[in-house]
Amino acid sequence: MKYNLSDPKQHKSAQNRLYYLYKKGRIVDIKEVRPKRTLSQNSYLHLILAYFGQHFGYNLEEAKQVYKEINKDIYFYTKNGRAFVRSSADLNKAEMARSIDKFMDESNQAGCPLPLATDQDWLLEIENEVERSRYINV
Repeated sequence: MKYNLSDPKQHKSAQNRLYYLYKKGRIVDIKEVRPKRTLSQNSYLHLILAYFGQHFGYNLEEAKQVYKEINKDIYFYTKNGRAFVRSSADLNKAEMARSIDKFMDESNQAGCPLPLATDQDWLLEIENEVERSRYINV
């Protein structure tokens, strides 16, 4: 269960829960929950990835791979001599924003301009285009 400790009511609930578990002699895991990224960033990213993929003939998973390759400085790392790829779920808001900006620049240079998150008309247009293509490719 997650509690917002800045809210007095939730703070008290968290204390009560912890005390209850203490009295039962339970083992607990207490950790800070940090916001990773916003849902709107996630939705926006998936939409532009789908559009990019459609433009270049990639499925969504392939488009995600291209996006991660463009942002290798954020996604790729090595540990004990092995190469790994982070999940986008592990990115914070700033990393996500930076990766989207870089992806948009690369996509534009490749001939596929992408809308800003604030360009609602264009986003609706590509959302409809992506949706239509799903029905055609079924």
